[in-house]
Amino acid sequence: MKVRRVRCPKCKSLRTVKNGKREVLDYSLQRKSRKEIQRYKCKECGNSFTIRKNPRQRYTRDFMLELTRMHVEERMSYRVIAKRIKERYAIRISKNTACRLVNQVALYSKGDIRIKEEYHPHWQGYLTVDDKYYSVCGEKKMILTATDSSGELLHIEMLEQIEQHRADEFFGFIKDRLDYQFKGISTDMDEMLEKSIEKRGGKDVPHQKCLKYAMDAIDRIFELKQKRRKLQCTVLSQEKEYRMALLRYREAEKIYNSSKQVLYGKEPVAYLYKELKRIEKKYPGLKSFFNRHLDKLLTYKTVPEINKTNNIAENMNRQLMRRLKTIESFKSPDCAKNYLNLYKNYLRFKPYTDCRGNNKIKNGKSPIEVCGVKLKTKDWLKNAVSFY
Repeated sequence: MKVRRVRCPKCKSLRTVKNGKREVLDYSLQRKSRKEIQRYKCKECGNSFTIRKNPRQRYTRDFMLELTRMHVEERMSYRVIAKRIKERYAIRISKNTACRLVNQVALYSKGDIRIKEEYHPHWQGYLTVDDKYYSVCGEKKMILTATDSSGELLHIEMLEQIEQHRADEFFGFIKDRLDYQFKGISTDMDEMLEKSIEKRGGKDVPHQKCLKYAMDAIDRIFELKQKRRKLQCTVLSQEKEYRMALLRYREAEKIYNSSKQVLYGKEPVAYLYKELKRIEKKYPGLKSFFNRHLDKLLTYKTVPEINKTNNIAENMNRQLMRRLKTIESFKSPDCAKNYLNLYKNYLRFKPYTDCRGNNKIKNGKSPIEVCGVKLKTKDWLKNAVSFY
């Protein structure tokens, strides 16, 4: 009878023999299971080894997925997860181990291109983009988030350096790799994003700047909040100071309301410029602001389907920031990218529960289902990771 030899992983020799067995302890949600695995020894180099696909893997797949659900769905920190696992399953793990296991699952999360090829979502073509900052190894990085007007989260990218060509690559990926057909793009007041849209999308792509950000910028020009606070702090007994503070506040509030009426379409543009002419010397920054941004702020009047604000992408980033608060910082850029990809897929496959008004029909459906995709299961992890 011919003996089948095992090749040594170190020297590649076939002169190996059995060298006893080794007991391994596996952790699962049911119990700690002990099993024996065969050990081998090489006669050439003296190396002792075992044959395992994942030699350092002590935890089952179900165990890692349960930790991932606790962290992503229930928003538990790694320290709390370690405590709950000990209470529920009598398994003692550290917070570092919990973090490592979640990162292993994140490593298998599907990318944007694979999700497009596998599910073929029908996007509406009106994109909203938002940017946020977070920490990697103590350094501040930028996250760019792109969301379709249907609510489908298309792409999240981490910019290691905040440079113009990085933003150009972000829009280039969406256009070229995801084959997204731009019908309109809504962003905040970031000039870097505006330049990238003109370069990648072309001047024919309608660009709408967020009206909410515009009103916040106008508020800062007038210092409306400071004037309101000063008015509230002024003592009524100081009649002269109170009267002056009241006049300044009312003047700023009037121009603020006039700007709001024009931006939201209740008054013509001529009405705004008439008001600006009256206060041009007092607030020179306001006129330059409208000369710079007014055309892009009123794009929605010629393209009614475009979003007036980037609130959809802003909401996605807000959910992401709440999640990142429990992490504080990532150890490496790769861990950050994998985790962002995992959480992005969670948001894509998580059903809506609290939509109101005309969006009530979305309740019970995930954003990707709103784009016409029929999922075989409602379990977001089975849809989001590739080792199933």
